[in-house]
Amino acid sequence: MLNVKTLAVALAAIGVAGSVQAQSNVTIYGRLNTSLESTKVQGSSRVTQLVNNNSRIGFRGNEDLGSGLAAIFQMESGFNSDAGGGTLAGRDTWVGLKGNLGTVKLGNITSPLYYATHDYISLHNHDTGNSSDMFLWVPAYDPENFRNRNSITYASPSFGGFVVEAHYSLVNEQGTETATRNDKPYHYSLTGTYDNGPLHVGFGFGETKKFYNFAGGDSKDNALILSALYDFKSVVVGGLWERNKSDNGGLEAQTGLTGSHTRNHYRVAVMVPFGANEVHLNYGVARDWSSTNDTGAKQLTLAYNYNLSKRTKVYALWTKVDNDKQKVSTDFGGAYDGGGAYSFLSGSAAGLDNTSFGVGLRHNF
Repeated sequence: MLNVKTLAVALAAIGVAGSVQAQSNVTIYGRLNTSLESTKVQGSSRVTQLVNNNSRIGFRGNEDLGSGLAAIFQMESGFNSDAGGGTLAGRDTWVGLKGNLGTVKLGNITSPLYYATHDYISLHNHDTGNSSDMFLWVPAYDPENFRNRNSITYASPSFGGFVVEAHYSLVNEQGTETATRNDKPYHYSLTGTYDNGPLHVGFGFGETKKFYNFAGGDSKDNALILSALYDFKSVVVGGLWERNKSDNGGLEAQTGLTGSHTRNHYRVAVMVPFGANEVHLNYGVARDWSSTNDTGAKQLTLAYNYNLSKRTKVYALWTKVDNDKQKVSTDFGGAYDGGGAYSFLSGSAAGLDNTSFGVGLRHNF
């Protein structure tokens, strides 16, 4: 982290020192995370890629308003560490107030449900790159952008380590219908977290409604999640259970399956630290969607991290998605062709196995 006050002299030369000094507590932060990955989808040629793993730069700060109240803000931009370019304020960007009664934020905000659950279980590379959790049900958040645009959140004060957070998003405020999109989609979630020393527990429910405009009626995609993690010092162990439901929603958009379907998703993560080294194992299972066969998959990830410092690490990882066998369904008029539909590479056919190996470098600042 770099306090902006330390930049005042240099910035004065380009005439912006006055505006910087007006911010009494502003921090620049970010990370660069890039990997070289070789990916093979069953039946296709191997693909070698330089992969940007959610690199970003951000500004956050606060102003003391007195009486225990503070104005807070964050503006975070993602950029492509592999090929250059990016989007200004495309990541979590918000303004808010924090006081004795809790915190309110307005802006472009990832659902707190994700940070309370999935983020804790992706220990090896923080849910980025080809080794990210392939079974995370993105339609339960924001199907187009994952982060929830046009959002308001409220987080309670901490009660002995327990915090409740409510989130509501107007998503994209379209106002008009299209062939497959509804006019006023929205997302909401309610999350609880408990942090006490080595123990973290996160749970909650999130749902996106009216995002799609299929003939079956208003779409619903939701996630009910419980996760827990405990740091035993010699080993860190975490687990996640997720129940998803797609009703005329994301599942129909991806596969053609109509109606209402549910599935369970399980994941466990283990990290063994010793000195500057970390050995990771992450294993996930997505069960079949209800009333279907061969629509599930398994994912295994093995990783090794070496921490060069508190901010910099090098890593290597191997990950495989084992999709259920390819199958042409006779249900639903043959609309669903394939087994599990999980792939590292877009455009890959359903039901094919995926394997990826990578080495990378990550630096936080």
